[in-house]
Amino acid sequence: MVIRNFLFHRVSEEEDTMWPPMKPSLFAASIRYLTRHYQVVPLENFLADPGAFKSKKKIATVLFDDGYKDNIEYAAPILKEHNCPASFYVVTDCINRNIPTWTYNIDRVFQMTRNEKLELDFDFVPEKFRTITLSGQTAREVKPWLKKLSNPQRIVVITSILEQCDDVAEERDKMMNWDEVRQLDKAGYMIGSHSHTHPMLASLENEADISDELVTSFKILTEQIGRSPLTISYPIGSYDERVTRLSEASGYRYGLAVKQEFFKYNSNDLWRIPRVELYQEPWWKVQLRINGVYSRVKKIWA
Repeated sequence: MVIRNFLFHRVSEEEDTMWPPMKPSLFAASIRYLTRHYQVVPLENFLADPGAFKSKKKIATVLFDDGYKDNIEYAAPILKEHNCPASFYVVTDCINRNIPTWTYNIDRVFQMTRNEKLELDFDFVPEKFRTITLSGQTAREVKPWLKKLSNPQRIVVITSILEQCDDVAEERDKMMNWDEVRQLDKAGYMIGSHSHTHPMLASLENEADISDELVTSFKILTEQIGRSPLTISYPIGSYDERVTRLSEASGYRYGLAVKQEFFKYNSNDLWRIPRVELYQEPWWKVQLRINGVYSRVKKIWA
């Protein structure tokens, strides 16, 4: 059995040149298409009892990472209109402190700072990133490079970037608050974890740090929602054997990765469940991703 897990992040009219949110019109078209052509089910309910979902249609799920406020402002009404179930995986520290993830913050300061250059004079920084011209191509390569660093190195670089871009005020009210998360829960949507502070879990050298991220988020969600989360969505899709083992030990039942492929259901391996991410891009391309054609075409072109 193949399950088509579709991952979304932001749904908004906001303009963002580095990471554009999916426009509500495109999201509505996506959900309308999914509910017409697939049986859209709550992922956690399906995994708990696959036999309960019987249909001639193929199975699909709708999933959100991070916990942005636009999820409840724009996405939730569209989901309700089409009676479409969904799961939301939130970064608990971002909800607690009402601050966006570091990935969002890097994009934002690069767009808004008046600085023309940044200096990263650290011994582990490659020569091409020692001096970053924010109007050049290198600026667009910084975030992908940061994702590959160890957590301590990434914190050093991010701290330096934010200090050098202190002309950009910290953004508030970009994330949902706990009342809004509970509102989604009461509406019947599934709520799960996307870690506590959104690090790349596999890059954490100390298992105690991995466990702290997982356990802290698990406890906060249990307290705020009134029941334990079933799922950990690995930030930036980063996981390894330690992460999956510690996720299970922390009380989660399922682990979600980010891969542009469908999930060939196997009840013996529920810690590496792939998801296909959908972006703000032309509708024809979104349709190709939904139907699994785009990845096949890319392999042929490659």
